Amino acid sequence: MNYKNTQPISAMKNEYSLNNFDCIRIAAALAVMVSHHYALTAQVEPSFLGLHSWGGAAVIVFFVISGYLVTSSWYNDPNALRFAQRRILRIWPALTVVVVVTAYGLGAWVTSLPLMEYWKHRATLDYLLNLKLNVHYVLPGVFESNPYPRGVNGSLWTIPLEVRCYVVMALAGLLGLLKFRNIWLLLITAYMFWLMAKGNADVTGKVNYGRELGAFFLAGSALYLLQPRWERSPLIWILASLAGAAALWIGGWRYAALLLALPLLVLYVGTRSTPVIRRIGRWGDPSYGIYLIAFPAQQAVLHFFWPELGFTGTLAMATAITVALAYASWHGVEKIALRLKPRRQ
Repeated sequence: MNYKNTQPISAMKNEYSLNNFDCIRIAAALAVMVSHHYALTAQVEPSFLGLHSWGGAAVIVFFVISGYLVTSSWYNDPNALRFAQRRILRIWPALTVVVVVTAYGLGAWVTSLPLMEYWKHRATLDYLLNLKLNVHYVLPGVFESNPYPRGVNGSLWTIPLEVRCYVVMALAGLLGLLKFRNIWLLLITAYMFWLMAKGNADVTGKVNYGRELGAFFLAGSALYLLQPRWERSPLIWILASLAGAAALWIGGWRYAALLLALPLLVLYVGTRSTPVIRRIGRWGDPSYGIYLIAFPAQQAVLHFFWPELGFTGTLAMATAITVALAYASWHGVEKIALRLKPRRQ
């Protein structure tokens, strides 16, 4: 990285419009899409450090950034009702459109069932339970002959985990635990120690995604509170975290090493304002739309064009469709909903 061409975000007037977060989120959403395309064409997803798939690592990045930005949102306006309204307006409008259009548009188009049977099928109605964060992946007669059969939107599983993190933040705020920043940092530290002792994949041999993604969210939250310190000497903090991660890695604590090193790296890069990179989001932020739309779009393309177009052809077509629809979602749904966000009183 060329440090001469980057500036700490504290030097900028508009903190969240002149940073690199939009670029990172878009890249992460596309990484999830590419990773899924391997699985959707019956191949093994590429590995990130032998710990997660590319998609899994990208989801971790989302949770780190979310922890940082959501904590910022709370401290900029520590009101639980307005906090909840903002989170709802960010998550549910686009989710509602994607779920409904998938069930009653895409599903009705490609189902192998007679249309009236599809409309009346219990699984079609159950798919709407995704809006209550009760995740359902299957629509009747849909994508049954695909290389990855029947799965309609495998990306939805992270949404309840994200919302659970919001709920924890809101409850902590209501209980006054966020009023004193050191108390919140102490609680995060206690959770991390508990995770390392009882719930970490290095100990259990199996990843518990709820616990792990929650830890990365909390790491982002902690680094928001600690930002005045690490901004003063960022390279020292980064080198120290990398050295600690290397020691953990050598000792066989590889998941713990990732938790120690990755959040600071992501947030350091994200809070810079790098020419060109910071302007990626000037047309809007399609990252959430990409994340929600990609899986069903990929399955639809594979339904019609696999195996004739092959891996690269179907991925290229699905990417073009997904990105176009994601920008439409941003400008036609998400941005409009965000205008309704309550202002600090």
